[in-house]
Amino acid sequence: MNDEKQITVEINKKVFNDIYLPYLDNEDRYLLLYGGGSSGKSYFIAQRYIYKMLKGKINLLVVRQTGNTNRTSTFALLKQIIKKWNCYKLFKINESDLRIKNIYNGNEIIFCGLDDVEKLKSVTFESGELTDIWIEEATECDEEDINQLKIRLRGGKSKKQMVLSFNPVNINHWIKRHFIDTKLATIVHSTY
Repeated sequence: MNDEKQITVEINKKVFNDIYLPYLDNEDRYLLLYGGGSSGKSYFIAQRYIYKMLKGKINLLVVRQTGNTNRTSTFALLKQIIKKWNCYKLFKINESDLRIKNIYNGNEIIFCGLDDVEKLKSVTFESGELTDIWIEEATECDEEDINQLKIRLRGGKSKKQMVLSFNPVNINHWIKRHFIDTKLATIVHSTY
């Protein structure tokens, strides 16, 4: 006997910005979204992860250079999408620990900072393994920290993806050399 509850959530694709829609179900290992301020890249990424939290199995680690900046940026943005889509009853939001959990399928989002990379080694999800990492304002991060995150995103049986979002700062930045020049990542460039 199966005791799992079946829930149907319909999300109209019109809620997504057309420029980003082709990347909604993208599964490439590295996905870079960059462009000017107010181009909607972070908003789309937040929408995309709530969509993925509802759709399949995912455990997401959201990082910024400084952990406490997540509270007023990525955490707030993901909560905004949950509220806008009227999905509050589907999620448990822990304000003190900065965790969001889908109460029906166990998917989780954990928020951390790269100000203490060693702490990332002990991040554990209640159910399943780490599948995705979103690095917001990636240009603030050191290449060594991103390499540590790449190590965390190995192993297991699930498909893995790292998403980096940022406003371009310098043509000589390590992100260009590491991800763009090597064609390692799928690139999405947007403007306001």
